[in-house]
Amino acid sequence: MPLPAVSAWEGVELFWICSTSGRDDSFFRGDDLTRSGTGEIPSSTNKDMLVPAMEPQRRFIDKIVDEHMRRGKNPADPDADLVDGLLAFLANANPVSGKRREDALRLTRDNVKAMIMDMLFGGPETVGSTTEWAMAEMMRSPGELERLQQELADVVGLDRAVEESDLNKLPFLRCVVKEALRMHPPIPVLLHEAAKDCVVGGYSVPRGSRVLVNAWAINRDGGAWKDGDTFRPARFMPGEGEAAGLDLKGSCYEFLPFGSGRRSCPAQGLGQHAVEFAVAQLAHGFNWKLPDGMKPTELDMGDIFGLTASRSTRLYAVPTPRLTCPM
Repeated sequence: MPLPAVSAWEGVELFWICSTSGRDDSFFRGDDLTRSGTGEIPSSTNKDMLVPAMEPQRRFIDKIVDEHMRRGKNPADPDADLVDGLLAFLANANPVSGKRREDALRLTRDNVKAMIMDMLFGGPETVGSTTEWAMAEMMRSPGELERLQQELADVVGLDRAVEESDLNKLPFLRCVVKEALRMHPPIPVLLHEAAKDCVVGGYSVPRGSRVLVNAWAINRDGGAWKDGDTFRPARFMPGEGEAAGLDLKGSCYEFLPFGSGRRSCPAQGLGQHAVEFAVAQLAHGFNWKLPDGMKPTELDMGDIFGLTASRSTRLYAVPTPRLTCPM
């Protein structure tokens, strides 16, 4: 039977984030993922699940903040983390250096909690969406899926599942993810603000103006990309593709899936790693075909344009086990 190719990966990543934080208590209960048998996760379009799920999340984040406040670690310490850095800017915090500028940034506890929540819950949606886009593009171009599966078979073998330590040995996998991020950036329009008065292309842009950067259009611009509307991962392949030297860090302005500068995505590395791992598991563990005799050219590739650009319809596909070992 056809199944959503990426049904609850966002929820899986939430558990992953929680477990990698070194905690044995979960802010996200497993039954929240499968309530009503939908396999969905709480979201703005599923408020009956979202509202009751929020309270455990708030308690979890309060616990994080309280623990960091009790230990009062200096943000300059080698083992300090991002939360320690944020707490140093609390309005009632003691300055680390013994003095503080009058115009220094001040944060409230709610500000800190909101930033932590953004990191924990903004990532799973975009990781799940990018994973789904990567699978959809490969199912629309079966030759790309076959090439990835062959790489996985050569490097990993068919007698075990992919492990995180395998990812750096899978260059075509990385190309697939980079190409999916190019064609379907997690945040299609980047929100910025002009730091000073300037003139761009003959237009005056006053300081404080809201500036919207269309990353979706930049990533497909015909002046920068050969066949920019075509899913072709090999363009990033070292020694093979014309875009092999482009990175994801925002220094190549024709390729901005995570933004650039101080407002670029702080979780770029984690997000890329999570998508690579998800795509590798799905492609390696199963063979996939479209349901009901659907042809690849008939696959709906429409998106919902907003703060994020997820697929307009879920990707349904028929999986068959590919490995000789249990998944």
